[in-house]
Amino acid sequence: MPSTSPAPVHDPGGTLHLRPHGAIVLCAVVGLLGLGLTLDAVLRAGWEGMMMLPVLLLILALVWMVLWAPRVVLHEDSVEVRNVLVTHLVPFAVIEEVRVGAMLRLEVAGRSGTTSTITAWNAPALSRDAPWRRQAQIHEQGLRGRRLTPQERLVNDQQSSRSAVIKLRWERWQDGRDGQQGRQGQQGQPAQDSTAGAGTEMTTRPNLVQIAVVAVCAALAAARILL
Repeated sequence: MPSTSPAPVHDPGGTLHLRPHGAIVLCAVVGLLGLGLTLDAVLRAGWEGMMMLPVLLLILALVWMVLWAPRVVLHEDSVEVRNVLVTHLVPFAVIEEVRVGAMLRLEVAGRSGTTSTITAWNAPALSRDAPWRRQAQIHEQGLRGRRLTPQERLVNDQQSSRSAVIKLRWERWQDGRDGQQGRQGQQGQPAQDSTAGAGTEMTTRPNLVQIAVVAVCAALAAARILL
C-alpha cells in the first residue's frame, strides 16, 4: 500500500523565493480580473472607460504590495524576510531558532543579549491536507498498529512545509560552523568566526519602492474621484 504521509522537504540549493501558492493564484486572478474590467469599460464607453484605470491600478498595486512583493528569500548564509512595509536581512549567525507554524517566525539574537521575533508575513505555512488525505493517513497508521499522536502529526506537518527548507539550511550551516571550529580546536588553532564577511547583524530597511508605487496610485485614484 503506497504511503500517504507527506515527504520531508528537500533543499535544492541556491537562492530560493518562498511565498504561499495561494498568494500567487490570488494575484493572478486579481490581475486577470483587472484586465478584464478595463477591456470591458473601453468596449462599453470607448476611451472614456480608461478613466476608471487609476482605481484599478490602485487595487492592483495594493494586491502586489500585500501578496506578491512580500516573500522569504533564502540565501546560503542568510534569510531575507520581505514583509509589507519593511525587509529584514537576517544572517544565520544571529538566528537562535526557526519556528514553522501558522506563520514562519525567526528568533533573532540582539546586541544586548536580548532576543526578538521576526515574523514573515507571506511565507508558506504548515501544509493543510484535504480531509480525505488525512483520513487515509489515519487509516494507514491504523493498519500499521499505531496512530501518530497530535504532536507527531504536527512535527510531520512542519517537516513537509515548504518553509522547512529554511530550518534545514540553517541547521546545516550550524553543523558546518561547529565542525570547522572543532577542527581548529583539535589543531590548537584559535577559533575563527566562520561568519566573518557574511554579516553578523540583522538589518532592516523600509520598502520604499512598494510604498512609493502605492502612494502614486492612491494619489491618481483620489484625483480621479475628486475631479
